[in-house]
Amino acid sequence: MASDAESFLGRPQAKVLLLGAFHFKDAGRDAYQPQHKLDIFSQERQREVEEVVERLSRFDPTKIAIEEVPSKQGLVDDSYRAYVRGAALGPWESHQIGYRLARRLDHPRVWCVNAWDRHYEAPSAPEEYARKHGQERLLAEWTPRFTAWYAHGDQRKTERTLRETLLTMNAEESLLRNHGSYLVDRFKVGDGDEYPGADRITAWFNRNLRIFANLQRITEHSDERILLVMGAGHMPILRHCVQASPEYELAEVAPYLGP
Repeated sequence: MASDAESFLGRPQAKVLLLGAFHFKDAGRDAYQPQHKLDIFSQERQREVEEVVERLSRFDPTKIAIEEVPSKQGLVDDSYRAYVRGAALGPWESHQIGYRLARRLDHPRVWCVNAWDRHYEAPSAPEEYARKHGQERLLAEWTPRFTAWYAHGDQRKTERTLRETLLTMNAEESLLRNHGSYLVDRFKVGDGDEYPGADRITAWFNRNLRIFANLQRITEHSDERILLVMGAGHMPILRHCVQASPEYELAEVAPYLGP
């Protein structure tokens, strides 16, 4: 007899593998600015990239999605086709992992699914609110600890192999801790029916919901297997969306990058 879940779903689900990564070439947009550079073009790191790509190929994705907005799909198509014809890869994880794996699997393109956030009102200013209402203490209660944790991971990526770093970053404990940084300090600023901190972070959730909507838009069949390569900070919300959706099944990173 079919389980309640099977009866409710009633059809196959597309599989999604979410690979959270650090930015191989940082664009300076994140709150923590990396202090330790990694030469992704060194012979050793290139061998490590090939190992990661070989392991991810076992997932056998039908589509590979990257952290670029759909409005740039044409430029990405041109860039990917140039690589297939022999052009050099750029230093970004979208190239080093996404493009490389797509060519290995003879994909015609990689898919752009990134999105930018929307503020439904003028962006709130929790720091200003905190100063005006004597809540400055909330702004730095946890931030130094998270900064130290980011700095530790930043250094460790130079000591570990790329596979080990990505495996650690995609462990549930790491993903949840990463997400926790959005839920403390300025998030708690406010009083009564005023929520400047929570309202500011709302845009981050909005951005990731839009990214999930873009994943839905590129899903054409229920038997697809989609690999998304994107900054690790996005993964907790995206994991929740994939796990809760009746249309998808989440594939974990560990079986592919683990020992």
